[in-house]
Amino acid sequence: MTDKKELRKICLQKRNDLSENERKEKSEIICNKLLPYLEEKTIFSYCPFNSEVDISMINERFKAALPVIYGGKYMDAWIPNGNEFITNSYGIKEPDPDDAILLDSSDIDVIIVPVLGFDENKNRLGYGGGYYDRYLEFYEGLKIGVAFAEQKLESIETDKNDVRMDIIITDKEIIS
Repeated sequence: MTDKKELRKICLQKRNDLSENERKEKSEIICNKLLPYLEEKTIFSYCPFNSEVDISMINERFKAALPVIYGGKYMDAWIPNGNEFITNSYGIKEPDPDDAILLDSSDIDVIIVPVLGFDENKNRLGYGGGYYDRYLEFYEGLKIGVAFAEQKLESIETDKNDVRMDIIITDKEIIS
């Protein structure tokens, strides 16, 4: 069995191997597949980073809450009040908490999670920081992972801290 560190490298390479145009086209397909799950819902999304699925269209259309990390290992959902963003230590855009509204996880209907790798059982491979797993541990709403079809793995060995997605949406399929 390949370890998670090695799987992360493989998945990141597969994602990075897609051309910018391919990622743009596939992201649009994924966003369109997401739409039925989001109408009339409070959404916690993410700011796309590097070669991740670009869900900017969803964030703008639904005024989604976005993650702000703190304390070296936690994150919270903040609704940007305008276009005030800061860049965190990973180089990812976050709403500026001085110009945003904090959302309690119990007020969130759907969370859209960036996925580095996934399998048929809706197991998610993240970057290894544990931010999403810690946040999702007590979250009771719908958990949707998004990824490109190329990021699918045969299987992911999970541990007790890993939180499985309810749905995985790719450009090729919806696993639910």
